[in-house]
Amino acid sequence: MQKKHGLILIILMVGVGLLYTIVKTAPKPQKKSLQVMAPLVETRVFQAANERPIWQGGAAVDSNASVKLVALVAGQITHIPSSVMPGAFVKQGSKLAHIDDASYQLVHQQKRALVTQAQASLDIELAQVQNAKSDYRLSGMPLNKNARALALRAPQLASARAALASAEADLAKAQLDLDRSSLLMPFDGHVMQQLISVGGYVNNATPIFEIVNSAAYWLAVKVPQNFMAILDQAHAVTINKQGSDETRTGKILSILPQVDGSDRQARVLISIEDPLALNSGTSPIRYNDYVQVTLYGQRFENLVQLSSDDLNGEQNVWVVDKELTLQRRPIEVLFKGRVTTWARVDMQAGDELLSSRLAVPRVGMEVRLQQLRPNTLAEQEGEL
Repeated sequence: MQKKHGLILIILMVGVGLLYTIVKTAPKPQKKSLQVMAPLVETRVFQAANERPIWQGGAAVDSNASVKLVALVAGQITHIPSSVMPGAFVKQGSKLAHIDDASYQLVHQQKRALVTQAQASLDIELAQVQNAKSDYRLSGMPLNKNARALALRAPQLASARAALASAEADLAKAQLDLDRSSLLMPFDGHVMQQLISVGGYVNNATPIFEIVNSAAYWLAVKVPQNFMAILDQAHAVTINKQGSDETRTGKILSILPQVDGSDRQARVLISIEDPLALNSGTSPIRYNDYVQVTLYGQRFENLVQLSSDDLNGEQNVWVVDKELTLQRRPIEVLFKGRVTTWARVDMQAGDELLSSRLAVPRVGMEVRLQQLRPNTLAEQEGEL
């Protein structure tokens, strides 16, 4: 029994010795310094070029002038061509309507007869003047200027000539009224409305048609006032009709003197030549169509296009330099649009624009790039 207890005691002592040996000889854990991982970011290469800043805005197309065509003489409308209806295109000089001209024909005949009569009276008076001249030469009597004029029938001759001129003017007026009984299209355009039908009576102030000139349409687009300082008024304007991929061009006519009452933006008046594509194969732009307009600024050298969100209201941008650290670079903004900003950047060799958003960026912060730079790629290819 004592041997058994002694054996157990020996085993326990051996176990304690082994445990002590293991604890003493086990390797101790070493403390490691905390390593800060540089953030992973994306960049894009600066591309400086000679650029024209642009501004895009929308506007509704308006006619350059809508005209209410009125009658210039009174009478009953006797004829309107079947081709003349709302929406019809009518060439300049085409007849739109005819007013009863029977009374004007009679007046014209009467005035023509009066001209004939006045011409005959003048011819008779001219013959009498010739006789008076012969009699005066035969008499040999010296007369003063006034007496000589009376003797040669100068007042009677002047009266006859005035009567003829008056009669001719009355005839011209009668001819004008007769011509005005036919209502003609004053320019190439479209009929917007027909206000009176055949059988209606009109006077010299009654509107008969509302027409628009189709040679060119106008539109007024709103433009920020800071863009007006760099606007190139001589450059063609690009126009895109809503819902169409086709592009048309327009030209700037003027800068309107008043700003918009709601947002105080300036307004630019633009002309679209041949809007209905009567002389081309493009899609027409109609009255009241809504179009997208692109205006172009002056050309500037060494401009960089930036996202307007990159600025964050500051006159500088974050870049990653050739040492892969963050730096701020000052910029000169030429124009800041809704999406794109055109600016000159004081960049240095190896700079790339920071595209990623960092919570707390600071100058000199080390970063890692998600994409390899071109020079790094070239080095790797050389090693291979």
